[in-house]
Amino acid sequence: MAENVVAVAQKKQPQLFNQFMNLVSNNELSHAYLFTGEDGAGQFSVAMGVAMRLFCTNVQDGVPCGKCPECIRIMHYDHPDVVVTKPDGQSIKVDQIRHVKSEFTKSAMEGSKKVFIISGAEKMTTGAANSLLKFIEEPTGNVVSFLISQNRNLVLPTIISRTQVVEFPSLSKPQMVAELKQSGVLPSQINLLMAITNSRNEIDELIKDDWFGEMQKTITKWFSYLVKDDLMAMPFIQMALMPEVGGKDRQRIILTMMINIFDDVLGIKYGTLDDKNVKYPAATNQMHQAATDWTSQQLMTILDDLLAMNSSMTVNVNFQNIVESVTLKILKVAKS
Repeated sequence: MAENVVAVAQKKQPQLFNQFMNLVSNNELSHAYLFTGEDGAGQFSVAMGVAMRLFCTNVQDGVPCGKCPECIRIMHYDHPDVVVTKPDGQSIKVDQIRHVKSEFTKSAMEGSKKVFIISGAEKMTTGAANSLLKFIEEPTGNVVSFLISQNRNLVLPTIISRTQVVEFPSLSKPQMVAELKQSGVLPSQINLLMAITNSRNEIDELIKDDWFGEMQKTITKWFSYLVKDDLMAMPFIQMALMPEVGGKDRQRIILTMMINIFDDVLGIKYGTLDDKNVKYPAATNQMHQAATDWTSQQLMTILDDLLAMNSSMTVNVNFQNIVESVTLKILKVAKS
């Protein structure tokens, strides 16, 4: 069964969702909106919820029921008067917008309204965006369009000027944690994932295989060697870490993960981080030991060295050399 987008919209953006339900009730919808904000903030669900409200045959307290045939068809992308367009690969192409334009010119088949929802609007090619302009500016008949973008700065200014822009606030941390738990993300990974990115799409990409969880374990082990002042930290890089590294994108994620474990140590040392919020639960004891054994100045020096790794990557220094070099520096600092 399709996800009940109304429930999602109400949970993620209750205030905005209610505002749009009132706009529909009062017949005050504009002809075109640009919904912007981080992915996962509920833009698509709110747009779909508005479409359902326009066609629902069993509205309950001003909200679409989500159960009538009209609502079900919209949720299954099977309603002739609700046209949903998403990027085909990396972009929305002219041919896709050509289809949208042909739908714009048709009369509503089953009602008096037509709804167009274009996800990833920032991914429209310039030709596609320009092709859409006229139809957004001068819609035929009773039409409402929702363009959805994670980054309004990538949307053509001419598109922005012809739409009513609605900024969607990011989900609160409790909302995001609840959503990740519900989708099956391991609790031990949630704090670290959220420290790396606020993007739900990026989180889904990170956890789609076992790489992230395995790298979290690997960095925990690497850190434990450092806390014990164990020179095994060096061969461990070649034996365990390097085989799992991958390309530049994952290398940068690894650097961020390394920085975060020392950031946790600093938080524990200053008393600003409790154990339930650490990003490496399996290393909690070692982090407390490090917070006790290392001075604030030592920790700040280590973090400076870790942050400098990003600069080394920009000049194409070998990744293994970067990690080995910073590991030696950490071992040296810890002894000083």
